[in-house]
Amino acid sequence: MTDVRALLYDFDGLLVDSEFAGLRSWQALYDSHGHELDLEHWLGEVAAGRGPCMPIARLEELVGRQLDWADLEPVRKRHRDSLIAVRPGVLAHLDRARALGVPCAIVSNAPGWWIDEQLANTGLARDHFTAIVSKDGKRAGKPAPDSYLAALDALSVAPGDALAFEDSPVGVAAAKAAGIRCVAVPNEVTAAMPLDAADQLVSSLADVTLDELLAARERLAG
Repeated sequence: MTDVRALLYDFDGLLVDSEFAGLRSWQALYDSHGHELDLEHWLGEVAAGRGPCMPIARLEELVGRQLDWADLEPVRKRHRDSLIAVRPGVLAHLDRARALGVPCAIVSNAPGWWIDEQLANTGLARDHFTAIVSKDGKRAGKPAPDSYLAALDALSVAPGDALAFEDSPVGVAAAKAAGIRCVAVPNEVTAAMPLDAADQLVSSLADVTLDELLAARERLAG
């Protein structure tokens, strides 16, 4: 039995590998035009919490002409979506949470339509989540704590009774600002970013069981 009453998950890069897929799709598009994506700029956008950038203007600058995005963008998006999958260990963790009777929520800077689209795209069942807190144009996004506070309110849970999972410094900062203990789980895009503000760092959810993480949280809380 666990004292944790809610598990709060970031979405992009944590539950689904959309950040890596987005990067790869843009790199392929740049490569097809004989240029290289500015990876440093891309990573800076992710680190700042602005999500996957869309470097349209930069590519047109490099090729020296306007491009037909009505043709290019659907192709790029299909490539991106073909690469998006549920990240390793996620389903086992969500199934274990259900068995323990611990509600789960998505807490994301992404808009609701994107989350719905990628849940359907990956087959990740929406009923795993008691609440989904997404970008609504009213709340401040991460690194502000507002989205986490909204999730706690939706689940009627105090910060000290929850555990958050994040893949980026911005997300970790948001969880900690809300008073929630946080496990950092980096992905291929965020692995080199500083995540030391998290209470615990794991390389993958496939490498550690939910029970082990809950036990570690309780030791830290004690």
